Amino acid sequence: MASIVIDGLVKTYHDARGNQTRVLDGIDLTIEGEQFVSIVGPSGSGKSTLLNIVAGIEPHSGGSVALRGDDPAGPKAHVGYVFQDPRLLPWRTVMQNLGFVQRERSGWEARARHYLDLVGLAHVGDRYPSQLSGGQQQRIGIARAFAVEPDVLLMDEPFSHLDAMTSRNLREHLERIWLESRRTVMFVTHDVTEAVQLSDRIVVLAPGGRIHETIEVDLPRPRRASDPDVALMQAEVLARFETLEAAAA
Repeated sequence: MASIVIDGLVKTYHDARGNQTRVLDGIDLTIEGEQFVSIVGPSGSGKSTLLNIVAGIEPHSGGSVALRGDDPAGPKAHVGYVFQDPRLLPWRTVMQNLGFVQRERSGWEARARHYLDLVGLAHVGDRYPSQLSGGQQQRIGIARAFAVEPDVLLMDEPFSHLDAMTSRNLREHLERIWLESRRTVMFVTHDVTEAVQLSDRIVVLAPGGRIHETIEVDLPRPRRASDPDVALMQAEVLARFETLEAAAA
């Protein structure tokens, strides 16, 4: 499985007057293969910027990012991306949306149906996005990302626009798929609850784009928010996060 190696990463924005704002300041982070790592932090700490740089969507100003597969001499690791909204093509059916992003046509339909089944939507392949709820559309987005079988999966607050019950159900779907596939995942969220439920590690960014701390989540899987150990750790991490937010205010 692929790993993500970030070394001394810097991102600086310049305005029209030549003033500069540094949003990432010397990020050093390695996410090993098969790890699920969440990035949390107050607004403006550079979470989404970091994810976009890793995805190759946005350039960086200094340092380096490497996506490394099992074979260093082999092809570059393939990246999947789950956005905050599902971004489905409204004129295509669910199956056509999943087929549209396939790198290799051979066997794509079986893979698509497999991941639709894992998110509980095997029965909607012939429907259009407008015929689905917002939560169902986001489940399709997750199935689509896994169906291309990426080496690295990047997720940018994929549950942030959903209600609490739908988000909880989707976290359970996501954990079940991840346990089966063991993709390397970098997951940006503002929700400490879902970070504890899903992650092997939580990386907390401070304002100014520096790593404030890294928290190991050594809890058995699958996890539920109602599990006493999970609830206790969520409370501990939330208290530390609130302290950071208060210092940043």
